[in-house]
Amino acid sequence: MSEASGDSGGTATPVGLGAIFIAFLRLGSTAFGGGTAGWLYREIVLRRRWLDDKAFLAELALAQTLPGSQGVKLTLLVGRRLGGPAGAVIAPLAMLTAPFLIILALVSAYGEVAHYQVVHAVLDGVAAAVIGLTFATGIGSLAKGSPDAGSIALAAATVLCVGVLGWPILPVVLGLAPVSIGLALLRARR
Repeated sequence: MSEASGDSGGTATPVGLGAIFIAFLRLGSTAFGGGTAGWLYREIVLRRRWLDDKAFLAELALAQTLPGSQGVKLTLLVGRRLGGPAGAVIAPLAMLTAPFLIILALVSAYGEVAHYQVVHAVLDGVAAAVIGLTFATGIGSLAKGSPDAGSIALAAATVLCVGVLGWPILPVVLGLAPVSIGLALLRARR
């Protein structure tokens, strides 16, 4: 077994590019719903022991400072640490291959059935379920903490402006952001 652990600034023992490709292809095929850092940690640190905690956390910290998708950045950095520049290319390529192919298959399937009215009815039902889950999550988090009237008023103003009046979201957010910041500052002073 090749070890790729080492201190955060040191060089790691390289892992074969084929092994990197297979590991990240597996991750991309099974990691759904976000939390890529957790999936990567489980696979690369706990299961394969290619990195130790310190090296993984160093890459995670660096990824958090860079712009872009957290999962892709972390995948690229871990791939670089494991396989050098080629690993930095192979890891994200492998990680994104399966989701890309799944999306292509879904788009193709949708193109074949999009003209059926029942498909639109099902998608409307799914959208309603997502909205319901979003509200349930929000209500659950409201029950855990005691929100102030300002937070509720801002949420209501956002729903009114964007959802009811149909205003573009960017001007609404730009208009309500200073109010939200002001309310947070007032709350912090209390």
